[in-house]
Amino acid sequence: MQAELLIDLARHQQWADREHWRVLREHAAALDDQEIRKRLNHMVSACQMLQTLARGETPDFASMKDRESADDLHAAMERENQALIDALPGADLDRMIALPRGPKGPFEAPAGVLLLQAITHGQHHRGQNAGRMRALGVTPPMTDFVIWHALGRP
Repeated sequence: MQAELLIDLARHQQWADREHWRVLREHAAALDDQEIRKRLNHMVSACQMLQTLARGETPDFASMKDRESADDLHAAMERENQALIDALPGADLDRMIALPRGPKGPFEAPAGVLLLQAITHGQHHRGQNAGRMRALGVTPPMTDFVIWHALGRP
């Protein structure tokens, strides 16, 4: 696993999430939508959990409660995205992490795979939120990786 690629993907995620928040803040119906809000909370908790696991620590599931306030949720997402970017340069991406459950029971995965999962998981749910925005009559932002690159990797 290449740290440089993961860092680029994490920076893209940070930008893409900011773009989604920009549009959500412009459209109260989308920001207040329960499907979108539930997914945003899930994205934050999953990113936090996967980073904790990648460090070889046990997640504190009790602290991963849904945030009601849009401001709190937005701030939490920003913190988790920045924490991911900050952690990647020094992370031991090849360190094997024991995981308690998987499709065939307990297994091990490299820390880099868990951090990549934190990124791809967010991409998946941003796509779901974009579809929900469209259903609510809101045009979601264009947040493809190639667009981020064409814009100079903001």
